[in-house]
Amino acid sequence: MDRTQEAFADFQQTAITDGGYIGRMQAVIEQENHLAAKLEAELKAVNARLKGARVNVSVRKSGYSLQLRSTLPIKPGDIDKKGIGTKQYDISLGIPFNFDGLNTAEEEAYELGKLIARKQFQWTDKYLGKTRNKVKAKIIGDLIADFEQNYFQTRKRTLKSENTFSSYHYIAQTHLPKDKPATNVNFIEAVQCCTSSDSVKNELIKVIRVLCKCSGLEVPELSNLKIKPSATRKRDIPSDAEIEQEYLKFETYALNRPSKLLTREDRNNWQLWRWVYGMLATYGLRPREIFLNPDLDWWLSADNNMNTWRVNEECKTGEREALPLYPRWVETFNLKTDIEAIELLEAKIKDKVSSKQINSARHGTDRWFRFVGIPFQPYDLRHAWAIRAHLMGIPIKAAADNLGHSVNMHTSIYQKWFSLENRKVAIEEAIKKKSRVQELQDIAIQLQQENEQLRLENERLRLLVENQDLIRMMN
Repeated sequence: MDRTQEAFADFQQTAITDGGYIGRMQAVIEQENHLAAKLEAELKAVNARLKGARVNVSVRKSGYSLQLRSTLPIKPGDIDKKGIGTKQYDISLGIPFNFDGLNTAEEEAYELGKLIARKQFQWTDKYLGKTRNKVKAKIIGDLIADFEQNYFQTRKRTLKSENTFSSYHYIAQTHLPKDKPATNVNFIEAVQCCTSSDSVKNELIKVIRVLCKCSGLEVPELSNLKIKPSATRKRDIPSDAEIEQEYLKFETYALNRPSKLLTREDRNNWQLWRWVYGMLATYGLRPREIFLNPDLDWWLSADNNMNTWRVNEECKTGEREALPLYPRWVETFNLKTDIEAIELLEAKIKDKVSSKQINSARHGTDRWFRFVGIPFQPYDLRHAWAIRAHLMGIPIKAAADNLGHSVNMHTSIYQKWFSLENRKVAIEEAIKKKSRVQELQDIAIQLQQENEQLRLENERLRLLVENQDLIRMMN
């Protein structure tokens, strides 16, 4: 394990429910703050060792870089104001402020200290900074080649962070010109020339920022750049009836495809993806939440009488227990009784330990939707779950927690796909509820009136009886 990952051994990430960019940045900031504290402690240790060895050089942090500080002969071209022939200087050697950089800086400090002690120090190009000025601008392809190493110099390596990096690396590989210098002009041109959707362009901007920050480069022109969507994206959110009907297509596909050249595993794979379809519809899961270390023992346990699905802590927004919005769908889609499908899932994810391997396993979801002719995307089932919860009157916080994202994400993103038809249904349901409330209020008023009439009648009868008793006594 390298020093950076050792530094995260005692790190506890705060639970994050926002699966979007803001949530990811919150996690990154927490990790950066934790790592910064560890680096500051190591910086103090480096200077303590230098002082203990009587080396007249110290290491100091300047921005994202390290410098050597020492009292040296007057630099060529500098003015000796005090007339003592020496002056304190900070020497920048282009050393990054990370654990590897601290090792390098300590070695350089010892080397400089020896030159000073032996009175052999001279202002060479190295210490004047001229060597670094001669270095040509880095090529974008070189930045991408070093991206992974630099990325995990500032982040804890987990399945979650590896998955995030994989998506960043894919975008960088796909949309950046690898043979051009890493300049602001070339980065902006790459964004402008990107032919993908506006959301991909905005993601590319984020990736460039991360890539440059990890590489020690500044891209001020991209700091506030954001592509405004030119058109609203359309989604076909399936109805409950459509979801149940499309579920049948998996078996129809299996019965009608040529099976001569299929192995047994290939022949029965449709069952796995039909089961995955049912899980996505019933629980509103992200596909990755099915394939990343699923707790199948709990899923099939007799103690799991509420039929909750345990999402692993390494997933996008951490661990949670998801509940079915329609408990009947657990039976309708045979989610606990289709043992062969569950065994196929176990075989599919066996020995899959890296983020790339897990992603490779779950990518079949999109392919099988296309194979069998499902007219919507896997994520549309998640959006349908959110809309269904709203129509059922589920509190937003409860629905958001069940889906594993923040209330803000739930309201700002998922409700965007709330169609005119669904709005009509919601309004009709609200009117029905209001009408029912009014009806109950009318009934309550009527019962109060009847109760008052009965009370008055009872009082009248009581007085009548008392009068009769009084007459008897008088007679």
